[in-house]
Amino acid sequence: MYTASCHCGAVTLEIQRKPRKLTQCNCSLCKRYGALWAYFQRKSIRILAESNALQVYSWKDKRFEFFRCSTCGCITHYEKTSKREDASDMGAINIRNIDDPVIVADVPIRLLDGAFSWKVLDENPQPYLLNSPCIGAECES
Repeated sequence: MYTASCHCGAVTLEIQRKPRKLTQCNCSLCKRYGALWAYFQRKSIRILAESNALQVYSWKDKRFEFFRCSTCGCITHYEKTSKREDASDMGAINIRNIDDPVIVADVPIRLLDGAFSWKVLDENPQPYLLNSPCIGAECES
């Protein structure tokens, strides 16, 4: 099991497997959020949060709901507003919140042009887009 959480810890998301691919989008919202998305079926994402711990934001045509922690403001995930009853539809986790970034350090990142064409610009950009300069036990003091 893998976990991602907001800065203050009020919201935790659990997933059963590591993502196969990550997406960095340059649309007007994602570039401001600085998000790096991992996609899963909603039924495979477990959200642990008190009922008032999440705020939702939708804009324009209201096709998506973006969730953030109501305490620290971290963007945690998003979902489509029209949801399937069996939760087999897509949900996205902001993998920048993953508790152990080493888990996804080798996962390919695709750059998506969500601002203009909705085309993939690059399937495997440089790994430094996710990694911090210091990850792992050697960084702990």
